[in-house]
Amino acid sequence: MRKAGLWVIAIFLVGFCLSGAMAQAPEPTLPDDLKIEAPSAGVSPRLAQLSGIWEGTWDYSGPTAGGGGQKLLPLDIIGRGVKIAIVKINPPNVQAVYASPQKTFQVREVAVAGDSIVLRFGKPGAKRTLTLSPTDNPRVADAKLEFEGIRQTVKAKLRKK
Repeated sequence: MRKAGLWVIAIFLVGFCLSGAMAQAPEPTLPDDLKIEAPSAGVSPRLAQLSGIWEGTWDYSGPTAGGGGQKLLPLDIIGRGVKIAIVKINPPNVQAVYASPQKTFQVREVAVAGDSIVLRFGKPGAKRTLTLSPTDNPRVADAKLEFEGIRQTVKAKLRKK
C-alpha cells in the first residue's frame, strides 16, 4: 500500500515538473522591424484577411503513435506558442515569417491555395506543411501543421495581433 502511494506521488511530481517546463518555454518573437504590406489589388477579401500577424498555441487531440512502425508525432510543439506573419500577399507570391519558441525564420516556400496560404519548411525528410485558412471571424484563422512521414496533424486557432 505504501509503495502505491509513493508511485502516485512520483507520477504527480514528474507531471508537475513537465508541465512547468512547458509553461516556461519562451514566447516566439518576430523581428521588430517587420513591416506588413497591404495585399495587392484583386486579392479576394478572404485571402486578404490573412495578411498580418497571427499568434496562438498548437493543440493536438489524437493518438501520438500509429500502427505499423509509424513515426511519433513531434511532441515538442504541443502547447507551445507560434506566431506567423503574412508580410505580403501578391499572388502567386506570398512572403511569410514563422516564429516558434526555438527559432524565427522567413519561409521560402509559400503558396496560395484558394483562400488559404500554405507554408512548407524544414529539412528534407522532415518537411512541415502549415496551412493557414480564414474563418468567418476576420480576427481568427485556422492553422493546420502536417509533418512529412507522419499521419497525425497539429491544429491551432490563431488570433490576429
